[in-house]
Amino acid sequence: MLLEFSFANFLSFKDKVTFSMVATSLRDKKADISDVTFSAGGEMPVVLSRTCALFGANASGKSNLIKALSFFKWFTMNSSKDVQAGEKIPVSSFALSTTSVAEPSLFEIVILIGEDTYRYGFEASAEKVHREWLYVKAGKKRSKEVELFYRDENKYELHPRFSIGRELTGKNMVRDNALLLSLAGQFNEPHSGAVMKWLADTTIITGNSENEVWMMALKAMENPVTRKKMVDFSRYADLGIDDITLSDSGVLTSHTQYDDEGKEASIVTFSMTDSESEGTVKYFSLAYPILDALENGKRLIVDEFGAKLHTLLLERIVSLFNTKSGNSRNAQLLVTLHDTNLLSSNLLRRDQIWFTQKNGRGESCLYPLSDYRVRSDASYEKDYLLGKYGATPIIDDLSKALK
Repeated sequence: MLLEFSFANFLSFKDKVTFSMVATSLRDKKADISDVTFSAGGEMPVVLSRTCALFGANASGKSNLIKALSFFKWFTMNSSKDVQAGEKIPVSSFALSTTSVAEPSLFEIVILIGEDTYRYGFEASAEKVHREWLYVKAGKKRSKEVELFYRDENKYELHPRFSIGRELTGKNMVRDNALLLSLAGQFNEPHSGAVMKWLADTTIITGNSENEVWMMALKAMENPVTRKKMVDFSRYADLGIDDITLSDSGVLTSHTQYDDEGKEASIVTFSMTDSESEGTVKYFSLAYPILDALENGKRLIVDEFGAKLHTLLLERIVSLFNTKSGNSRNAQLLVTLHDTNLLSSNLLRRDQIWFTQKNGRGESCLYPLSDYRVRSDASYEKDYLLGKYGATPIIDDLSKALK
């Protein structure tokens, strides 16, 4: 389970920000806390949100939060094998400050695996990993956080429970541009392996990964059971599709053909990518990640979730994740979107609604709606569009551009 993710000096974020899925103690009549949250973590449970939605103006930093998570996942899982010796680390610091541009970027995640809470993070620049750390805390009363390792440049503090790390560092096997956890995971170190498996079970979809998600859908279609679930999921969305099949030429959709009297005459097939709408293609591509997350209690993170999808369809998908009846395995969903109808659907509590905003120096900030004192009968959507919570664009008279 995802508890928190923090990062700093990355893309449009200069100062450290923290996104959290830990539910607050606030009272909110908009959504039932017993439905939209769940408890996990052994003797010392933590209450977590099933869903969080991130709103903000264009270029305010929404996508950069998802990119930070995506980079963290990729670098943690692949730095020991996909980054060659001497190769630059593809990390981008905040470029609009003379000080931050020369400093490393920071990333840290807090996750719950079984009953254990892991806190893992690192600081890295394009040249090297500057610092790296891994802590674990058992889910029992009076348990204390244990430092498994701490790395400062080429100096390491290693706990006896992280014995493989001592061997790897003793043989100078950890490159400057790779993570110790990434390498230890390759050698089946249990704590590193647990963190890397958690990341592998977390699907992150950005604007640049649409082709990857499409290929994931094609692979899933090869399983007859999964294909039926994806077809049913698409059929329930009222897309006018009777069946979806996989052929040598790609994905085919089947539609019923009718005669002049309205009677079923035959079945007509189309190429999904050539004949169906972009919304249909996106919905089909998302079907497998959505089903996989819900059925297996995984994490799904999607940038621009509402693009090409109807408001009602978007609301239904979110409600699947955000209710006990639809999400019995406690999957977690994080989405960025512009569709403000979700703010008035009574699906989300204030601590599930997050905003990004950029100041005059180009620096993004991140904050939840729960930071504001809001009347119990307030319309989140109306007040947001009025600018009461910030995170909305300040739009000048566009006609001036024509003069």
